[in-house]
Amino acid sequence: MVLGTILYEGIDLAYNAIRLTYNGTSGVYNWWYQTETREREEQHKDAKELIEQLKKLNNRVKELEDALVDKKEDIEK
Repeated sequence: MVLGTILYEGIDLAYNAIRLTYNGTSGVYNWWYQTETREREEQHKDAKELIEQLKKLNNRVKELEDALVDKKEDIEK
């Protein structure tokens, strides 16, 4: 029972130490060479798509506003 706990904790500590070392090393590497991680690239891609959709929506709203102004001018005549 005690041996199992010691082994489990030892493996857990080794895993976390390796993971921290890997994440730290890759973070320093990406910072030094100014590279983007895959998650950031995906976020930029998603942000660009959202910006394009917003531009389309803004154009559509402008078209509808212009159509309303034209209708209002036709009604006033």
